Amino acid sequence: MTVQKFITIEKLVEYLDQEVGNLLLSSDVYDIGNYGWQSEDTEDPNYIGHAIWQTNPPVEAEWEYLFGDGPVRHRPTEKEKLLTVAGNDFEGLMRASRLSIGLCLLHETIAARKPLDDNHYFWLHHTDSILLLNMASDRIREYFLVAFFDETSDGYKRKGKNNGRFVTPFIKANDLCRSAALSKNIVDAVAALPDMADRIYSFRESRNGIVHEISTKLGKMQEEFIEDQQQAFDSKRGTKTAKEYSLEEMSEMHVEIEAKHKEELSRSSESIIEWYKILVKFSSHVFETEYWLRKHVANSY
Repeated sequence: MTVQKFITIEKLVEYLDQEVGNLLLSSDVYDIGNYGWQSEDTEDPNYIGHAIWQTNPPVEAEWEYLFGDGPVRHRPTEKEKLLTVAGNDFEGLMRASRLSIGLCLLHETIAARKPLDDNHYFWLHHTDSILLLNMASDRIREYFLVAFFDETSDGYKRKGKNNGRFVTPFIKANDLCRSAALSKNIVDAVAALPDMADRIYSFRESRNGIVHEISTKLGKMQEEFIEDQQQAFDSKRGTKTAKEYSLEEMSEMHVEIEAKHKEELSRSSESIIEWYKILVKFSSHVFETEYWLRKHVANSY
């Protein structure tokens, strides 16, 4: 089928950006850099860690050196380097996942009207969102490991049987906070992490099944059709033709199929949005933990 071109690529991209942005805002899914502030100058106590990360990161950029106006005044430590890389990786992955979520929401509005279609664009962006959120989860965990245990993921994993599990460092850190002489700020920031880590872990555990289910969705539909044909042939049973259904029966069947389809789409979108929002809150506590640990070490000298 030939589609007549009615808009330039530039205008199409501009329109899509606006639509995706509106859908994300209506779902309260904001850019990771917008968390941490109630206004331009007022920090948001619910996301204080993001304000800290943005204004007081592990390493301050030396702008005079970067613009050739002065020498380097501080040599970043290896720990500061690891924290900076992991933190910025996390931000980049969160921004990418947010856009994928937005595209998923955009195609949900189209897919909802096509219950018998494979809706590949919706599931493509849904899968992409899952993969990006999973990588973002890895990077913020890495940030915490470096901040609290002075370990990378690989190094930490080698030091304990269960250390490869996503939730382990957050549980162990919480236990250590209860027994060590750490400030209330550190204790409070860490205390919320185990429960959120467990929720993130549940998303991560389900991702392989979800991705496999999505990638084989069309094949499963065809399998069901073939199995129905096999059973009909083997049993020699007759089946109702479309003509034998009343209009009322066909209408009820259509409503039921459409309702199940919309519920599946909605549930799928809600799961990635929830994962994103949990990571925002989780990372705020991780950034806050690193900051107070940094202050604790500085004050001990």
